[in-house]
Amino acid sequence: MIVIVIISTFMHASWNLLARYERSERLFYYKMLIVMVAGGFIPAVWSEIVTRSLTPTAWWCVIGSGFSAGLYLFFLARAYESSDFTIVYPVARSLPVIFVAIIDVLRGRYLTTIGWVGIILVAGGCTLVPLRTFKEFAIKKYFNRASLWMFLAALGTVGYTLLDKIAAEVVQQGPATAARYGYMYFAFSLVPYMVFLKLFKTNESPNPNGKSMGWKLAIPAALLSFAAYWLVLWAYQLSPFASYIVAFRQFSIVIGAILAFVIYKEEGVAVRMSGASLITLGLILIGVWGR
Repeated sequence: MIVIVIISTFMHASWNLLARYERSERLFYYKMLIVMVAGGFIPAVWSEIVTRSLTPTAWWCVIGSGFSAGLYLFFLARAYESSDFTIVYPVARSLPVIFVAIIDVLRGRYLTTIGWVGIILVAGGCTLVPLRTFKEFAIKKYFNRASLWMFLAALGTVGYTLLDKIAAEVVQQGPATAARYGYMYFAFSLVPYMVFLKLFKTNESPNPNGKSMGWKLAIPAALLSFAAYWLVLWAYQLSPFASYIVAFRQFSIVIGAILAFVIYKEEGVAVRMSGASLITLGLILIGVWGR
């Protein structure tokens, strides 16, 4: 299960970096969703008609999950437009770690003490990654123009995580079912995403850097995004704790931070890699002693 999630994190960080490249995330996510929905329609719908692998409960979950995912993608895009990748990505990804752990407890799935320590280390490491120096640490550092968008994106993550974990427990088990559910998840997310685009129009240029907004990056991003979440959905079937899966997914922050330094030449290597080290330590604690 751990290996599946780690592979997923590489894919997740990769498609986020692709989305960041053209600096027009709202339009990029829209194209990415169109590619996934159009490309997977026939195989996903046909195989579901044949297998009927999704139960009525799973269908209700995927509808709600799709709405949450649309919310997540839209407000993540807005946050990226307001701040740097190495600020938005870690903060938006760290908040759900604690939220989902609390939800696990409310569902009667108690974590071990070391599991909680691991989750706290992951969240703590995520708070360091946005800084350029240790001296910059201050509460106000996390309350800026992008803070509201990051918080709303995190709420979207919590919503689809909870619903998808519930669905994983009531569907036919196996990677094929996870793939079908994953397609429906992205398909249902397209509708609310389009609504959010319509409702929250801005006067900002859709392509501030003047770069080509072709489909050449949207296609690999769609493949990576789908594959990344397909593996996560499969992992949900293999583990009773959604919070552990969410915590392990934060390894993508380590990958994203390293690649951002290499690709975008961003500053703050020392403090951000310290944060990445805390995240890694927390993941080890969760994986070895957290259950």
